[in-house]
Amino acid sequence: MMARISTGVIPAAGEGKRLGYLSSIIPKCLFPLYDKPIIHHVIENMVSIGVERIIIPAYYQKSKLHEYFEYARKEIDADICLLELNKLPEGIALTMASAKKHLEEPFIAILGDDVTITDSLQPLVHLFLRKKAVAVEGIVPESSQEIIKHTCCIELERDQRIARIVEKPDNPSSSLRGCGVYVFDPEIFEFVEKTPILPPRNEVELTNTIDLVAKDGRAYGGFINGINVNVNTPEDLFQAWLAARTRVVKGKNET
Repeated sequence: MMARISTGVIPAAGEGKRLGYLSSIIPKCLFPLYDKPIIHHVIENMVSIGVERIIIPAYYQKSKLHEYFEYARKEIDADICLLELNKLPEGIALTMASAKKHLEEPFIAILGDDVTITDSLQPLVHLFLRKKAVAVEGIVPESSQEIIKHTCCIELERDQRIARIVEKPDNPSSSLRGCGVYVFDPEIFEFVEKTPILPPRNEVELTNTIDLVAKDGRAYGGFINGINVNVNTPEDLFQAWLAARTRVVKGKNET
């Protein structure tokens, strides 16, 4: 059994249209988050648990991502592979699947607009290995039903197995929100191939893929000890900025 996960994937192909003018200049994953872009925080979360190689499927404004990594490469303690796509995939699941040929071992995937402030994501990896799972999704308790309605709702069994997972539910059935943080076995791509294109976005939703894995009894939810923000609106970006600032200031005070 593997002791750790050494490969990461950051799907970063989307346009982020809900964030207005700024998204017409740079991709959402490069939006500033206190001292560095969102994607740099994502990379730091991966590197902190031992990830050595990170694959980033990119489409929208991909040249800007290339420029950023040329500039910041010396500050990143991992090999970055920017996978430049020729068209926008129909959904996050297909964006991730574009990296399939590079993924022969279990990997961690974090969305390019996910901001997670935590001491470590290692508990998700431990859960994945202990349960011999196909999929583990990060979850947090969420007090706002409105936020869950615009993100993802999860129901868990006592053994942390996912009983039900719904993207953007009209009536959330629990107060557990799924986050854009995952650990996958490469077998996940077999489930991606089986995932239908469904409304409202008419895309291959990663949540629907995980639902198929859950129906097979091999999807689990792992609690994230910290703050998680999925950046979709200017308010989300502001909240994420505050959380990132708190982590940076705390780190400086500790050193």
